Amino acid sequence: MDKIKVGLVGCGGMGTRHLFGLGELGKTPFNNIEMAAVCDIRRDNAEMAADEAEKLLGHRPEAFTDLAEMNRQVSDLVAVDVVVDPSVHHTVVCQALDLGLHVMVEKPLAITIKGCHQIIEAAKRNNRILSVAENFRRDPSARLVHHLLQQDAIGKPYMATFHSLSPHDDIFITPWRHMKDRGGLLLDLGVHFTDMIRYQLGDIKEVFGEVKLATPVRKKPEAVNSPYKHYKTRFAEMENEVHPTAEDTSVAMFRMESGVVVNWVVGLGGHGHCGGELIFGEEGVIQGFGSRGARTQLKKTGQEDMGQEELLAKVEGFELEPLAAHFFPKGISGENVDGQLLALEYFELGAAVLDGRAIEVDGVEGMKDVAAVYALFESSRLGRTVQMSEVESGEVYEYQAEIDAALGIG
Repeated sequence: MDKIKVGLVGCGGMGTRHLFGLGELGKTPFNNIEMAAVCDIRRDNAEMAADEAEKLLGHRPEAFTDLAEMNRQVSDLVAVDVVVDPSVHHTVVCQALDLGLHVMVEKPLAITIKGCHQIIEAAKRNNRILSVAENFRRDPSARLVHHLLQQDAIGKPYMATFHSLSPHDDIFITPWRHMKDRGGLLLDLGVHFTDMIRYQLGDIKEVFGEVKLATPVRKKPEAVNSPYKHYKTRFAEMENEVHPTAEDTSVAMFRMESGVVVNWVVGLGGHGHCGGELIFGEEGVIQGFGSRGARTQLKKTGQEDMGQEELLAKVEGFELEPLAAHFFPKGISGENVDGQLLALEYFELGAAVLDGRAIEVDGVEGMKDVAAVYALFESSRLGRTVQMSEVESGEVYEYQAEIDAALGIG
């Protein structure tokens, strides 16, 4: 199979996870990616990633600290996978696109809508492929829910709940996830969720939301539970206490273009918890929107409840794409799901370059996911319902303007 040369830009914890994804792809007959180089502004991070890549892939990619230099030195470099701090996504991705490289960028597409538009415009200007690495929708559970909805398995949907609220006062993975001008918890987690809502129920029309900072002090956890060397190294360097500037708790109502109303309660802070995802239709309910490693269930009026295994045995016309079917032959994800979903993202990028395959989550889709999260913040700031059209265009922009000012996004 033909392969494209790709460089990894950003060799932190998530960048390391991407290498494990590429390792999963390399075990299959579908591999169309060659990791030719790694790049990070910290030389130690780049060298650590190169060492990890050698173990996983069987060869050691060249290590760089400058993107432009990597592009000059690595012959036939076609694309980059950008996994840097979200606050510089717009800078790094636009630079890569202007260098003539195709780009896959870790979610969120950018830290603000203005940053998203800059990236989208750069991709158009250079006629380059732009892919957002959104993995939840690639899980078999999400694909199955999507198929059930397309087949009217519960009749016409009219309402849904998306609840993911947990008490939490530890520093969540990295201190930057608690800072408004670095992304914040709700953006970091929320784009996964808004993408799932949009994937299953279509575009959002309007949002009324409220955001709060429920945990004003975050403390270093007692230990780090991760197999990745970078996370362990970073944990050793982590400060003992962080004072967040980004809100960590939210409640909202989304009205979809279809008329479906979604009740949203999402956060990682404060006290108390609630959880559960339901899509209500005129003839039944689906439990779960689908997620990484998740399971779904169908409850239909007058029939016995069916779990994912039973649904896979009975539902007609459902099939996974060939690589996903290779990873999940029984239609259910397992313990290696994180790397396998990342492998699906890499394969799609390679297929887009080599064969013209359409990108599922492109720049516009990624921007819409970011806009849906910021609609919560803008609605909360204004104290009114906001239209998605005015958030996506930047007409409503009070909350994000402060982030742009702090980062110099013009």
